[in-house]
Amino acid sequence: MQDNFNFYLTTALASILMTGCCLSTLPTRPPTADFPDPHTTPIQWPTSSVNIPSQSDWVDQGIILEAGAEGEWDYYLWGGFAFSVIKKDDTYYLYYQGSSDYRTESDETVLWRAIGVATSTDGIHFTKYDGNPILAWFPNHYGEEGAVSSGITLGEQKETFLYYGANTQESLTMVNADVRAASSSDGLNFTDLGIALNRKDRSVWGGGDELFPVTAIHDSGKWIVYYIPNGTPESGLLGVAYGDQYNGLDQSSAVTSGGKPISVWGTAGHVRLTTDTYALILNNVRANRTEVRVVSLRTPNILSEPVAIYQFDEVQQAILLLDEENKTWFMYYRTPENSYGVKLAPASMP
Repeated sequence: MQDNFNFYLTTALASILMTGCCLSTLPTRPPTADFPDPHTTPIQWPTSSVNIPSQSDWVDQGIILEAGAEGEWDYYLWGGFAFSVIKKDDTYYLYYQGSSDYRTESDETVLWRAIGVATSTDGIHFTKYDGNPILAWFPNHYGEEGAVSSGITLGEQKETFLYYGANTQESLTMVNADVRAASSSDGLNFTDLGIALNRKDRSVWGGGDELFPVTAIHDSGKWIVYYIPNGTPESGLLGVAYGDQYNGLDQSSAVTSGGKPISVWGTAGHVRLTTDTYALILNNVRANRTEVRVVSLRTPNILSEPVAIYQFDEVQQAILLLDEENKTWFMYYRTPENSYGVKLAPASMP
């Protein structure tokens, strides 16, 4: 069993404060936004009695979602970062990416990627929504376009906000991607709200080609979106943009830990620990690694060292959900075999 979470939190904080932090910027672009400097604004991490499960705490519950039949929109369940889970009222919503076709020549990629949803009343037994896919993006009817990543959060009225990476045809052989937003009052029927983070905006850290949002937090009037750039020098490093409106993400930066950038490649998630502190769940499918780090809302660009690391053979990438009412942790994961599964762990609540 893992030691108390407070020990890891204290250790992570000490590492950050001793090492300091230096925000990385691209010299050919304008300076990034003015984030709090840990040298002049010390990070005060609240203690938490919520324990993060260790690898041995998880008990596998098996497969919860299978791919569709050949020719259906979700015949392939891999090839992107659109994978988010949220519990709203008494319903669990699993948003996932599906593709209907696959190209073997050139770079070998899935085609016609879109986002669908499956729902559950217990977090284990899921039913696909009859109206899937709930979000598609094919402005030029080009196979490599599509909704290829996702980040979920709730708005002021408990509406579901979904940030997604919108692949858009640039030429006969290339696509680019802005971060777009969509909202829904019921978690099923979404309205596109337009661009939330423009890849052409030179003040956006990592901008220029493709921006893939992987998780989003709305709390205390702040909108925070974590994303992964691609096709630029910052490709594969974690970035963050935030502001006081869902489409007013006017500050952006690299995300660092101990002054160093964080390599990621996969979906992400978050769990609220205290009024100011969240656990961020990050994936790097290239290293078969899922890790949990801690972040304060006051310094969204500075993360702790990992407080938990998971490496399961059957897990390609994973996200966590803490069900406080049922005192249960859920680990939803995508398998290498084109399906989704779930693991459970007990939660120690205050």
